[in-house]
Amino acid sequence: MLVAEDDPAIQAIVSEYFREEGLEVAVARNGAEALRLARNTPPDVAVVDVFMPIMDGRALLATWTRDKSLKAIPVVVVSAAANLNALTQEFHVHAALAKPFDLDVLGSIVEEVLADS
Repeated sequence: MLVAEDDPAIQAIVSEYFREEGLEVAVARNGAEALRLARNTPPDVAVVDVFMPIMDGRALLATWTRDKSLKAIPVVVVSAAANLNALTQEFHVHAALAKPFDLDVLGSIVEEVLADS
């Protein structure tokens, strides 16, 4: 699993939650780092924030969907961005969850995405 999130507190909470669920978790602080990590070790699923420095989530998703090695990897967007539904449709992400969010809801979404892929 890859968590692309620039907020250190959210990074820690989300990554620890999924580690406790038995998943290996890689953490990226921005979209560029997320792309590098995903290309080196493709995750089973990615949880991506929209507002990040260097390369934001929109740019990451645009690149992700064009990359043959990544486009089949499911993405869950977790963000305070407006119009998450439009973002979901534009980039064909598997799910979107508005911040603030419940970790158990995110866990259920990730579990469903992993079961479907």
